Amino acid sequence: MADKELTIVEHLSELRRRVIYVLISVLITSGVGYHFIDEILAFITLAGKVENLVFINPTEAFFVIIKLSILVGIIGAMPFIQYQLWKYIGIALKKQERKYIFYFGPVSLILFLIGAGFAFRTVLPMAMRFLLSFSKDFIEPMITLNAYVSFLIKMVTAFGVMFELPLVVLFLSKIGLVTPEALKKGRKYAVVVIFVVAAVLTPPDVISQIMLAVPILILYEISIWICKSVTRKREEQQNVGEPAVSEV
Repeated sequence: MADKELTIVEHLSELRRRVIYVLISVLITSGVGYHFIDEILAFITLAGKVENLVFINPTEAFFVIIKLSILVGIIGAMPFIQYQLWKYIGIALKKQERKYIFYFGPVSLILFLIGAGFAFRTVLPMAMRFLLSFSKDFIEPMITLNAYVSFLIKMVTAFGVMFELPLVVLFLSKIGLVTPEALKKGRKYAVVVIFVVAAVLTPPDVISQIMLAVPILILYEISIWICKSVTRKREEQQNVGEPAVSEV
């Protein structure tokens, strides 16, 4: 890929091509997910420790199954989706910067899966246990299929995306757009933003919000350390490459 400026039309054409590839891949993997939907439903209800999910609308079960199949399809196609995303981003990068794509693609997938797995295996059962603890003898929980799957999707997506933070900071540090000083200076604002984002992305319960916000705060501190390390290494390389100044 040559280093050249693309016109707006060429950017849009490239974006359309990448989106079509992604849609085709998700369609294929969603079909696979639909084929195994019974096993998937049994698995996710067992993870959340819920039984006897109900649906209160004639079309609810159908649309939830389609939505869940698409979610499984997106997760299954995630390596290909991220490859297409990084390839598109690579158009705007210099040749020196494009080499990072080959490292960041697999790592970004791993981080997403770690975040999604943490939400699914740890946060989801804790959140469900906390929320269902409010049931009484005269208040019986009756969770609908749509409510539970929507709850699960928000959890998995929020944690998966937010766990990408260190990689994003690493990438921006590599190309010189972020400095450790800026991250440190913005720490107090970041705390507020992180808790607001956690409140927006997670279901409306304190446990889920805290379980998302706390790991992201830790990842933010890790990101500062990563940015500092990358910046120091880049400065050392620049100093080595500078010619010595002769004394007169």
